[in-house]
Amino acid sequence: MGLFPFGSKKNKVLKMISDGDFERILRSAARDPKYVDAVIELLKEGNPGIRGDALLIIGELTIRHRDLMMPYIESGLPVTVLSLINDPDPYVKENAMQSFEAMLKYFPWVGEKFKNEMASLLIEILRTGDKNRKAFAIIMLGRLNVKEALPVIEEFKDVDDTVILPLEGIKWVSLGEIAEKVIKELGGKVND
Repeated sequence: MGLFPFGSKKNKVLKMISDGDFERILRSAARDPKYVDAVIELLKEGNPGIRGDALLIIGELTIRHRDLMMPYIESGLPVTVLSLINDPDPYVKENAMQSFEAMLKYFPWVGEKFKNEMASLLIEILRTGDKNRKAFAIIMLGRLNVKEALPVIEEFKDVDDTVILPLEGIKWVSLGEIAEKVIKELGGKVND
């Protein structure tokens, strides 16, 4: 991984984002990791559109260039992305959800390596987030096999509020249904 100050590609990446040229960013990143550094640096931008675009690019890089992304994943990028799910901007939140899910899918060992940090963040999201964030947290706690979260998840099994998540197949499903499914996956008891 390159260091930010010397040879930073941040301004070039910002220009490509403003031009809507995401493919060029992906191609450039595949040739020069400094572009990945720049995209990750943009996660700290004040503009939520830039943060959301950076998350979108990170998700695509994760899917298309696993070898390139490996050192970033190993150094904790999934935890950083997960923390952005609490961002107040819906574009940032949804892209963080999708990017985080991609990281878990393509780097399944991430769940074990960062389990404590992720479980802590997900339980916090479960306690303080809106219904869509809570549903996401429940699903991810299930995928990470965090059995310690069962008592908190069980609090949601009778909630009828429907949620919409930017994940495949999870639209207009009740929070209670999601909670019951995850409780079963984690070996807890549900009312039949």
